[in-house]
Amino acid sequence: GGDSIKAIQISSRLQQAGYRLEIRDLFARPTIAELSPYVQKASRTADQGEAKGEVGLTPIQRWFFDRQQAEPHHYNQAVMLHREQGFDELALAKTMKKIAEHHDALRMVFRKGESGYEAWNRGVGEGELYSLELIDLRREGADVAQVVQAKASEIQASIDLSEGPLMKLALFRCADGDHLLIVIHHLAVDGVSWRILLEDISTGYEEAVQGQPIRLPQKTDSFQMWAQRLAQYANGSAMEREREYWRQIERELEQASSARLPKDHDTQEKALLRDSETITVQWTQEETEQLLKQAPRAYNTEVNDLLLTALGTTIHEWTGMEQVPVNLEGHGRESILPDLDITRTVGWFTSQYPVVLQVAG
Repeated sequence: GGDSIKAIQISSRLQQAGYRLEIRDLFARPTIAELSPYVQKASRTADQGEAKGEVGLTPIQRWFFDRQQAEPHHYNQAVMLHREQGFDELALAKTMKKIAEHHDALRMVFRKGESGYEAWNRGVGEGELYSLELIDLRREGADVAQVVQAKASEIQASIDLSEGPLMKLALFRCADGDHLLIVIHHLAVDGVSWRILLEDISTGYEEAVQGQPIRLPQKTDSFQMWAQRLAQYANGSAMEREREYWRQIERELEQASSARLPKDHDTQEKALLRDSETITVQWTQEETEQLLKQAPRAYNTEVNDLLLTALGTTIHEWTGMEQVPVNLEGHGRESILPDLDITRTVGWFTSQYPVVLQVAG
């Protein structure tokens, strides 16, 4: 009953034990009895050395730089961890050093070249691996939250893509315990990566506190290798058929008179985040149950199918469009390169892909 990220974690644990399992088999055969014949001995181990040198930009990274944001340095993901009994600063520093050495993508930098941005994976000895700032607020007055917010914003804004490091931490010592802020630029991390990192930080910290050497699980294939192999895959023959299919779809959309959403102002030069608005709707327990359990059983669908159907019919009712192109996102760790293992690789793997919803009258 899991999701695709849990499936990646199961595959990763098996890999650490010396076995290999295709994630698609896990979904097709959801019991251990059905699945066991498909578990194989792992035939290879990823290179355990440090990845360094030039890294090709992946499609999602190209998309990021193509958007030409006003502040590309400030596009981070962050978590705040709370520990009532406080952190041992020395053990924490040792843990984060090991994390930055082990997960190569955390040492990447991005510099502007003649033909746009280029990525470089720094070696362990090239520059600062991470930064950790200690802020003692135990004697601070009632506005502790405000001080933390201001300092967090300052750290978020201080990341430098060209010089690094792309990972910065702040340890706030407060009356209710320690709050550890971890900020990493999105170019080096994604949702699946955080699950890997938080598990490793937890394991590494416990070992460091007990004075033991930090032993993380074996590395899987590097983000550097994934980027290289992904580019080869994209330019291979398998993608040629895909290209022709989407060219045809594009031609059909261009011919459709209602292919664009109506807008109040076509002349607006640029959209600003501050002008955007979020509308939140809360469903009842009964409606949630219907969406997540009853409707998928009745129609043999996934929740995504139902939400996309709702979106397509709403846009059709509003605009009359019968073909609704939608840009979707996935975690991007599909097993399209079967000989590569990225189940424990940190990086920004997100994939974007188009879906055209056919909504006839």
